Amino acid sequence: MLSKVLGAVGAVLLIVGVVLAVRPVHAGGDACGSVFQPDKGITPMQCDARLSSRGTLVTGFAGGGVALGVSALALAAIRDRRTRVSS
Repeated sequence: MLSKVLGAVGAVLLIVGVVLAVRPVHAGGDACGSVFQPDKGITPMQCDARLSSRGTLVTGFAGGGVALGVSALALAAIRDRRTRVSS
C-alpha cells in the first residue's frame, strides 16, 4: 500500500513540475515565455529572476516526483523479494 501511495504522490509532483514548466511566465506585464522556451525579443534582465525562480520550482517538484517514484519502485521490489524468499 505504501508503495502505491508513494508512486501516486510522485506522479502528482512530476505532473505539477511539468505544468509549471510549460506555463508561461509574466514579469511586469511582459510575456517571458516558459521555462523550456523563453520568448524571443525579450530583454534578459526583465525576466531572468522570474524564469530562474520558476526553474527552481520545476526542478524541485520534478526531482521530488522522480525520487518518490524510484522509492516506490524500490519498496515494491524489496517487498516482492521478501515474499519470494520467505515462502
